[in-house]
Amino acid sequence: METSIKNRNDAYVSIIESLSKKEQLIFQLIKENAPCTSCEISEKYLIPINEITGRVTGLKKSFLIVEQGSKKNRWTNKNNTLYRAVKNIDERIDLINAHFVQLREQKDNLVNDYNTGLSILTKELIKKQLDKINKQINSLTKILDKIQLA
Repeated sequence: METSIKNRNDAYVSIIESLSKKEQLIFQLIKENAPCTSCEISEKYLIPINEITGRVTGLKKSFLIVEQGSKKNRWTNKNNTLYRAVKNIDERIDLINAHFVQLREQKDNLVNDYNTGLSILTKELIKKQLDKINKQINSLTKILDKIQLA
């Protein structure tokens, strides 16, 4: 039994070692400072925020870090997401399996909708897409207004 646990842990370490140097750095900083926000890492280690947020997104999509609540940013007074490193390979596998189940359910619902009509899920997806488009339109309107005032 100890051999299987060691092998699993070795696999987890090898996954981390396969990350780019910048991803490894951000992962280590999150691991050491957890729970922490991207802004806190940026301030503490003087790393530009744009060099952190993209890596955080990639680490999240790789299921190496997870969200753990939120915290008010002392400068903007807005909530920032707190992150922590995944504790072990078992937690990572659980996260991947949960996401897989979620994706399968969405796919099954969409296939069912395609064959029978609109469901609540489809209506929610359409509403989310409409909200995104409306935000983009509002953003473009603000940009146009600024241009016209200049």
